[in-house]
Amino acid sequence: MGQNFGYFNNYSRILKEVRAIASEQGRNPDAVRLLAVTKYASAEQIADLLKGGVNLVAESRLKESLEKWRSPLLKDYKVKKFFIGRLQTNKAAKVVENFDCICSLDSLHLAQAVERHAAQLGRIVDCFVQIKLTDRETQGGISPEKAGPFIETLRKDFKHIALKGLMAIAPDTDDEELLRSCFKKAKKIFDVYFKPEDSLSLGMSGDYKVAVAEGSNLPRIGSAVFK
Repeated sequence: MGQNFGYFNNYSRILKEVRAIASEQGRNPDAVRLLAVTKYASAEQIADLLKGGVNLVAESRLKESLEKWRSPLLKDYKVKKFFIGRLQTNKAAKVVENFDCICSLDSLHLAQAVERHAAQLGRIVDCFVQIKLTDRETQGGISPEKAGPFIETLRKDFKHIALKGLMAIAPDTDDEELLRSCFKKAKKIFDVYFKPEDSLSLGMSGDYKVAVAEGSNLPRIGSAVFK
């Protein structure tokens, strides 16, 4: 099925690394999974991962994603697809239709669109609430202060949304203490509103070790896999 690029080896090394971090803390290492971010990867590169057994993938650009996943190289693999990009309500229908989990739920307006389209399809959509940990305007997410009431409203009023966890993006910084304090903030919300077996998706290629040390069990890894 084409050339082996070795991306699965990168994935396996990182998975081993994060599970070792969890184990050192007395957590169940098998409860830590990796979400392979495939948004910049080609169908050939993704196929290398999938034939190794990877079945959790994340995309953030709807149009490119739909085109790529129509590839004959990928069509025979069964994967769970996560949408991790900022989601506009006018694209909610297509995302509900083509993804298994929406990780960027951050407003009632968006939740209403997801609920409506999920109801039309007769399905319940797995979703994460996205917490905003930075001041960047371009980044989505609900403020930590508003997250609790938002989660409670979703659980009470939205019958076609199943909350499965939290996602957050940390500031782009080398300051480990700042990263830790941001991740701790998200973990505190997670501990109050979710069960340990739910997903706390913190950490990306540049900060996943700190994120896992602070409780993340589903870091999102793209560039460190496809390098």
